[in-house]
Amino acid sequence: MATLALLGGEPEVKENVNIPWPMYDATEKDALVEVLESRSWNNAAKCREFEETFAAFQDAKYGIACTGGTVALEMICRAAGIGIGDEVITSAYTFIGTCTGILKAGATVVFCDIDPDTNNLDVAQVENLITDRTKAIMPVHYGGLACDLQRLLDIADQHDLAILEDAAHGWGSTYRDRGLGSWGLASGFSFQQSKNMTGGDGGIALTNDEALADAISCAVNVGRPRYGLMDASRQWGGNHRMTEFVAAVLSCQLKRIPEHTEIREQNGAMLTRTLSDIEGIEPIRRSEDATRVNWHVYGARYIAEAFEGVPRDAFVKAMRAEGVPISTGYGEPVYKHSVFQADWNAGDYTPFAWTDTQDYRTLHLPKAEQYCKERLSISQTALMASETQMRDMTRAFVKVRENADQLRGE
Repeated sequence: MATLALLGGEPEVKENVNIPWPMYDATEKDALVEVLESRSWNNAAKCREFEETFAAFQDAKYGIACTGGTVALEMICRAAGIGIGDEVITSAYTFIGTCTGILKAGATVVFCDIDPDTNNLDVAQVENLITDRTKAIMPVHYGGLACDLQRLLDIADQHDLAILEDAAHGWGSTYRDRGLGSWGLASGFSFQQSKNMTGGDGGIALTNDEALADAISCAVNVGRPRYGLMDASRQWGGNHRMTEFVAAVLSCQLKRIPEHTEIREQNGAMLTRTLSDIEGIEPIRRSEDATRVNWHVYGARYIAEAFEGVPRDAFVKAMRAEGVPISTGYGEPVYKHSVFQADWNAGDYTPFAWTDTQDYRTLHLPKAEQYCKERLSISQTALMASETQMRDMTRAFVKVRENADQLRGE
């Protein structure tokens, strides 16, 4: 029997496995200097180059860069003609930005419960949520793991709905060997600081439809169409343009994605093999259709009953003492966010007046709520660890499981 590091034993992981992030080298420095000296700092050639390259990388025809992932989701909603009175179905386990994109377009968010095995929306429940107001389904490929897109596309076809992919975590991930973000009518990606490729912030919308790309361009670029297809009445929008500096950095970052994705794939597979043999820990399930996963966040479930009641927080504390940078993900489903728990029909301030038909305060999605109590997460930076470091991390899981009785007093 080994003594847990939390209680004075030797930690299983000897080196810090979290690499400094963001990652950069002289490539980014040179690209930034080039833009600086060009005196062309606004949305110009570097942005066009990045849009084309990233769209092709994800197997889409058109890309329109913007200032953030949330903005990209709002812009694709607007371009798809979604507005006041419409409903968009999305996952209950996601970042608030997914919802903000829908709400700012004027639509109502309808939350779907999740499949705890995949951390993505439960496709089997989607059809039960469709009403005569539903205009789109926005699947969230959480952590870079693809949703069951074919089933969603079939549902969308049957009900004449749009699929708008929240691919904020999707860089390099594929479904049936085709890039995430290229399957639906349109998609949105994020390049915020923590992401696998980052410009500090930034986003991009992708589509295979030229007319929709024109509508997105209008929404992003103060009503200016890019392909000359948008009716004059739709030529309006805000200023959400990406700068040349951000595009230059992102073009450099994109070149690292294939190699980094392969590293995370190998480390994620090692984790899955180990965790599958540990009673009480259930690693995320990946379907055969998810042909490449970038693992922005790797997930598993902690079943306290199998640990004879040892709380998840005690397990996490012990794992961190062993040197594994593990966290617990979202503490609550996104509909528990304070903005959704307010009475939007009372008081002087009504943030989203058009959604007065939905009262989220009474919403209860049992699988999402239980999942938030069980989730274990390992970030993309930890998944960039060396093979030796990863083996140390897997051994730490085994060690803590075998000596969990030492945690009962924690």
